[in-house]
Amino acid sequence: MLVLRMPLMFAFAAATACGDQASLTTEVALRAPAARAGDAVKFWESGASVYWNAVARDQIAKHASSPFVAIRLLAILGTAQYNAVIAAENGKSGPNHPSPAAAVAAASAAALEYVYPDQTSEIESLIAAQLAAPAWPGGDNGDPQTGQTIGRSVAAQVVARATTDRFFAPFTGTVPVGPGLWFSSLIPPAPPAGATLGKARTYFLDSGDQFRLGPPPAFGSPDYLAALGEVRHISDTRTAEQVAIANFWAFPNGTITPPGFWNKQAAELAVRHRLNERDSAHLFALLNMAGFDAIVSCFDTKFAYWFIRPTQADPLITLVVALPNFPSYPSAHACVSGAMTTILGATFPSERQALDSMAEQAALSRVYGGLHYRFDGDDGLRLGRRVAGLALSNDVHGIQPFTLK
Repeated sequence: MLVLRMPLMFAFAAATACGDQASLTTEVALRAPAARAGDAVKFWESGASVYWNAVARDQIAKHASSPFVAIRLLAILGTAQYNAVIAAENGKSGPNHPSPAAAVAAASAAALEYVYPDQTSEIESLIAAQLAAPAWPGGDNGDPQTGQTIGRSVAAQVVARATTDRFFAPFTGTVPVGPGLWFSSLIPPAPPAGATLGKARTYFLDSGDQFRLGPPPAFGSPDYLAALGEVRHISDTRTAEQVAIANFWAFPNGTITPPGFWNKQAAELAVRHRLNERDSAHLFALLNMAGFDAIVSCFDTKFAYWFIRPTQADPLITLVVALPNFPSYPSAHACVSGAMTTILGATFPSERQALDSMAEQAALSRVYGGLHYRFDGDDGLRLGRRVAGLALSNDVHGIQPFTLK
């Protein structure tokens, strides 16, 4: 694993938690701007992987994609990019070799066009713009045409796998009814979102239930009532800072979503620390695949227990942000944040503490918002970090492409 120890310069806004909780910090922006589609940036200064992940985030926001669509796209994209880079590097023969940047571009286009087929013309024009941009002098012997061919071939295998991932399988079951069980708060009630995600095909996990959490505190127990009382107390005494934190971390549809937020942090760090194409692609692949598996694992646990939301148990609790239409335990924000920050912290160990604090605040923001109990966030972080640990233990960076189950 590549280790970079340059200091990370976050712009922080202090935010004090209630009760006996320690003060945390909210990451507002990294000082180095990320490459985005249309930016006047030389591709060798940011890398094709960084560029195309920015294109993906733009498309996620443009299509008002859900966090489910976002993390699936980013995982497909990252896997295709990294495997394309390795295939291009392995295809070298004599002085000329397939261009890794062109391989990334073609692989990225195939992944994006699979998820957003209405954007095919725009995406193909972005490939043309990349290939027409001033070339990196050190890449004069790179063959863009062969690179594109390799990239599309690799991406076709990744996309073919995605067509059988069962990530969006329809829910055909019934919602259980009883004390302490979740119910749809929508009017009229709607089937739960994400009810089958826990059965999806994973990248590193053997199955979605591999790390299934134990049950939350029993409904009505002293531990449960204490947790519910904390949410009610926050609701009754919410400060402007707590509202701001809840809104900052919400990332609803129409934004880059929570997985996109952590993806963007990876892009900022890759540019600042001057990761080369292979290392950037590797970071995005590992980050996004771990985030995908964390969501699968999270929703396996959610629908194992169907646990009631705080506002459903106590209607006097008010919400700051919209209530998702699925059970409470554990927090999906926490699961994905725990997983993705663990990958980032392993790549940039000097920043691990700051990243962990950000993940903890992302989890806490849902308590401030009235959506979750504290144990939802604590256990969600623990689950996400465990999934990321498995991903890191299976990592074969720089040796071969990620194998697809």
